[in-house]
Amino acid sequence: MNIFKKETDTQKHTLYGSILFVAGFLVIAFLFPEFFGQILSEWTYQVLDVFGSSYLILGLGSVGVLLVLAFSRFGSVKLGKEKAEYSWISWIAMLYSTGMGGGLLLRAVQEPVFYYSNPPRATSLSAGEFALEYTFFHWGFTPWAIYALFGLVIGYNLYQRNGSILSSSILTGIYQKSVLATLLDFITIICTVIAVVAGVGLGSRQLLDALSFWTGIDSFTVSQSIWLVVLVCVISTFSAFLGVNRGIKIISNLNIALATLLLIFTWILGSEWIVFGMFFNALGTYLWEFIPMSLNIGDQKVSHSFLTDWTYFYWAFWLAWAPFTGVFIARISKGRTIRQFVFGTMIIPALGTFIWFSVFGSNAFRLIELGEATSENFNSIYSAIFNFFELFPYSGFGNTISTILVFTFLITSVDSAIYVLSMFTDEGKPDPKRRYRLFWGIAIGLVTIVVILFGKDQLLQSISQLLILFALPFGFMFVGMVMYLVFQLISLEKKK
Repeated sequence: MNIFKKETDTQKHTLYGSILFVAGFLVIAFLFPEFFGQILSEWTYQVLDVFGSSYLILGLGSVGVLLVLAFSRFGSVKLGKEKAEYSWISWIAMLYSTGMGGGLLLRAVQEPVFYYSNPPRATSLSAGEFALEYTFFHWGFTPWAIYALFGLVIGYNLYQRNGSILSSSILTGIYQKSVLATLLDFITIICTVIAVVAGVGLGSRQLLDALSFWTGIDSFTVSQSIWLVVLVCVISTFSAFLGVNRGIKIISNLNIALATLLLIFTWILGSEWIVFGMFFNALGTYLWEFIPMSLNIGDQKVSHSFLTDWTYFYWAFWLAWAPFTGVFIARISKGRTIRQFVFGTMIIPALGTFIWFSVFGSNAFRLIELGEATSENFNSIYSAIFNFFELFPYSGFGNTISTILVFTFLITSVDSAIYVLSMFTDEGKPDPKRRYRLFWGIAIGLVTIVVILFGKDQLLQSISQLLILFALPFGFMFVGMVMYLVFQLISLEKKK
């Protein structure tokens, strides 16, 4: 028995249900902050503790499935009949800015230094090389594979089967109007909304730290923080309003240009040859140990507490971000073959990430070894990058570019999310109506402002934990969607 008579009714119920869920979460978190925070923390720990090993298998499986598809006869299957809509540079710039651009600034120095000072296990590598290997592991092939595989499912359905961008569009017949369809779209929308609010919260916090660095103000008022969020959301909404070609693409290209400039600047003024040595040694060991690290077996096994605090947490976080990032990747990937898709969405971004962490991590290690800094200088994910450049020549230039990038990376994450949510709301259309883009721009801004007003860091932590919890049902949904993709490709091959 169908609950909704028409597909549009299903869409409305999904949208209204998502809005009520987010509103209910904020009300409960505001009324019972300590109790709710404790419950979420306990649930998050239990989920990671019980299902963490499943996340490891899912992560390794995502990499394996993509590589098999890319190097098999399925690699030549094209997502649509048209030529590629965007150049390689613009395409990679957009998916990189959306996928983890802001996170790279947050963690560029802080995470490698943490592993440098707190190695998770014994190794024959130097402390710096081992720290880079684990940073590569958490930010390399696995997260990009999770993003890419979900994006490939959506992209194949959109361009090969003339479906829509909605997760539920993989269903056929009466199931398109069923509770299952509503549930798939509901989980996707909730993950996207929570992910972008968490992203805006983290990005705004780092931007405030940047402004503190420049102004000397230790802390900003709530009203000042709100005005910052308003500014970010207004620019992001305007970018989404202009569309992919005139808004999102231009800012993404600017991001990559500035990030490349900052990378070259750091490399030239830092230790050029040390960076090369550490990069190749860490990369070689990472590739050699990738499978046992991914399964946490053998000599590469680490403690359960490290897995829960880092690897399980990251894998669940990447999984929860996949709906938002994967759908946007699918939207901009028309005309690519599966082989090109895998190369451009997993291999190239991962290599770029490895180079990024090698340059910043290696130079941070050198500063510590020379006694010019201590690991405590780089403890904070918000201020580590600014403290790092303070120890460099021409520090004003490095911190200026970093500040601009914090701002522009935040813009590209939010405008992409606005665009994706608008597609969900407008029946999965690749070019949603502008009124939906305006609605989601305002909605994201309002929810983030409520977080700042009532919860501050505690509520932001609760939102991050809620995102981790939603990674579990999405994980089951993700596996089913991958099975659907493989079945469709096999069926396509049999028809030839």
